[in-house]
Amino acid sequence: MTHEAQHNVVIIGAGYAGILAANRIQASLRPAEARRVRVRMVNSTGDFIDRIRLHEVAAGARATAATPLNEMLHARIEVVIGTVCHIDADTRMLSIETGEGVTHESYDTLVYAVGSVAALGAPGAEEFAHLLSNVDGADAARGAIAAGAPEQRILVVGGGATGVEAAAEFAEQRPSASVTLISRGAVLGHLPVGSRRSVARSLEKLGVTVREGSGVRSVTERAVELDGGELVPSDVTVWTASFAVPALARQSGLAVDPIGRLLVDEELRVPAHPEIFGAGDAVRPPASVGAHLRMGCAVAMPLGAHAADNILRALRREPLKCLDVGFGAQCISIGRKDGLIQLLSKADEPRPLRITGRPGAIVKELVCSVLAYGSPRRERRLPGSLMLPSGPKRLPVGRLE
Repeated sequence: MTHEAQHNVVIIGAGYAGILAANRIQASLRPAEARRVRVRMVNSTGDFIDRIRLHEVAAGARATAATPLNEMLHARIEVVIGTVCHIDADTRMLSIETGEGVTHESYDTLVYAVGSVAALGAPGAEEFAHLLSNVDGADAARGAIAAGAPEQRILVVGGGATGVEAAAEFAEQRPSASVTLISRGAVLGHLPVGSRRSVARSLEKLGVTVREGSGVRSVTERAVELDGGELVPSDVTVWTASFAVPALARQSGLAVDPIGRLLVDEELRVPAHPEIFGAGDAVRPPASVGAHLRMGCAVAMPLGAHAADNILRALRREPLKCLDVGFGAQCISIGRKDGLIQLLSKADEPRPLRITGRPGAIVKELVCSVLAYGSPRRERRLPGSLMLPSGPKRLPVGRLE
């Protein structure tokens, strides 16, 4: 009688993509597979961070966005607390910095789901601004705002969805504060004019001052300097302008795009190392299946699900499937009582339909609670439960760039 060798599946990163992938793999294993497949997760902390809630934490509307990993993950998934500092793809070995020093972890299949971080882009931002891309930044912003005077000046840099949500939350929770939203381009410039006007009216009702066409040159302790040299006074500056990805893939010698995202094929595998799968913000699929995709949990979760499904297919020696994921809507909260639900095509193009006001806020909260937070956790016992729209018509396959 022979026994199959143990197969080690390691997931780097406990974000939306990593949690969903780990749970779907573990919960989908058949009894014989579960005896030989070991699923491990490596993460820098013992918590899952619900990043779409960080603006609420910063404003003091929510105590925390963290949930212990043992409440998110399948009971059989092992967790290693540490930071992966190198991937040796030739030997299939990870170097991990832990509290006890550097350890090494071997893998047979790897899921690269390291997520994204704040892209600073202006001198002084890291030192003097609070970054809403991580829990420490949100906690620091909450502390600074709570310690400030009721009439304090709060500047939010970044005219995307996170910036809008943060500015609205601050204004609603601190009605005596002066809240200004600074955007290099038009606020939510990718949305139709009607939707942008609706958001502008809602921000105006909350007392938010919007400065469009104002790039930030530098950040100081008490002000933000705009590209034209104007100094905008600030007691608390919150940075939401853009996101970057960790340098792990590049530093490990893996193929990346110009901003450091791991290059994968249509099946989410690294072509030179097909035992490595990618999912989430730090991954770039080819344009044939991913030209319409953008960073965010709405993409991270289906990528995590697809990577998990293909890993299961590979374990079972079944044909792998190409990525096929699209959009349905973009949800933006404007405080606790207002919101915008912008209907989208599969290719992330706005449709002439939207939900605003209180109904928009209700739908937004439902999406955050049931889909974004609930789906990764639900996969522990209902693998395959996440179902999202298919993608647009596939483009001709081109080379990876």
